[in-house]
Amino acid sequence: MDTVLFQASLQFMSIHDILQWIDMNRITCVVTVSLTAENEIILYCEQGKIVFGTSRRQGASLGEALVKSGALKEAVAMQAVVQSRAAGVSLTRYLLEENLLSLPTLSNQFRQYLLQLLLEVFTAQSGSVTITAPAPAAVLGGNLQLDVSRTLLDAVRLFDERSRDADNQRNEALELLNRRLYEEDFQLPALPSIVTQLNSLLNDESATFQDMARVIMTDQVLISRILKVANSPFYGGSGQVDSIHFAIVRLGMREIMNIVTGIKLSSMQHGGLPQEKLQAILDTALKIAFTASGLARQCRLDPEEAFLGGLLLDLGKTVILTVAQESDIEQGLLDELMHSRHAELGALIAQKWNYPETIQTLIRYHHAKNFGGMINRIHSVIQVADQIVCEEGRVDAVDPELLQALQLTPEVVNEVFSTALASFEQIKAA
Repeated sequence: MDTVLFQASLQFMSIHDILQWIDMNRITCVVTVSLTAENEIILYCEQGKIVFGTSRRQGASLGEALVKSGALKEAVAMQAVVQSRAAGVSLTRYLLEENLLSLPTLSNQFRQYLLQLLLEVFTAQSGSVTITAPAPAAVLGGNLQLDVSRTLLDAVRLFDERSRDADNQRNEALELLNRRLYEEDFQLPALPSIVTQLNSLLNDESATFQDMARVIMTDQVLISRILKVANSPFYGGSGQVDSIHFAIVRLGMREIMNIVTGIKLSSMQHGGLPQEKLQAILDTALKIAFTASGLARQCRLDPEEAFLGGLLLDLGKTVILTVAQESDIEQGLLDELMHSRHAELGALIAQKWNYPETIQTLIRYHHAKNFGGMINRIHSVIQVADQIVCEEGRVDAVDPELLQALQLTPEVVNEVFSTALASFEQIKAA
């Protein structure tokens, strides 16, 4: 029966320290490193030397590594694995005894394989190590033995080299991406044509409800979706809205304009960006827009301005993702860049689309704390909406200072958020 000599998390003790302890005390044991449920690395040690090792990850065994390196043909390697198991000896011993590989060649191949296993452990974010004894007789007494200290030194050197190379590549990609953003070397998303037409109407003092209705009635699918939203719990009016004219009269031209913008943006495409990534940003924007508008009503602020500000809040992320497609940049750095730069790019989009300067400013500074000026309360409303949507309805995650400044209770915020989600689902289902 195996005896557990030691067990620890990799976060508590590194594999480097563990192997040095085994080497120093000349221990014969089995070291099992569990990185995931499907990925275990097993090292066999004899008198402190590493005599065998393998990975249980699919496609990563020693036999498969020998085939990939060209040291063995696939048929020979498969037969060697089967025969070694039948004989009750390790694969390395079988290869030497059958003269399929020389000791120098096998030692070098095994060393390279072991370095790759150690690199996997070095880069793992989590995992555990279990040391048991005795080691199976099948791996003991062979000619293949690797010195732990030298192997660790080589693994650390290789890890450092790869880390430096990766850092250089990331830095180059990040520098290129930042330069393109700074120089505005990118294409901003285009405002849907029907939204442009409606914007022109809103800026025309002589435009009427009938003018807006005529533009919208050129798109029958859009009419259906507008009516669904107008009859949603979010607007909560009495009586059924059954025509686009009635919807405009009841909700007003600006509110209909916001609804149309939300509907059109929810199905927007941009710059060859994968639709899944783009859709996640647009869906979040629409939820924030409805939530911000509902909160603005509670605070006796302009719900239409809040809706538009919330809707355009994160559109800058689409630009960053589009530019990043051409750069080799890891997800962590990309997330950091999206957080730090999306607001200024969102303001740039609002400027291109000819939205008021108040909207541009709102978007540009929507993460700023204690933002002063005339739009202070709208700014706070946007922040509350942004926080509760991103935290999936957890009011306890919203900044309590914001709630206090707006005199909003958690119950009211919860109710507004639930109603906003219902309207979002109406648009998505239409």
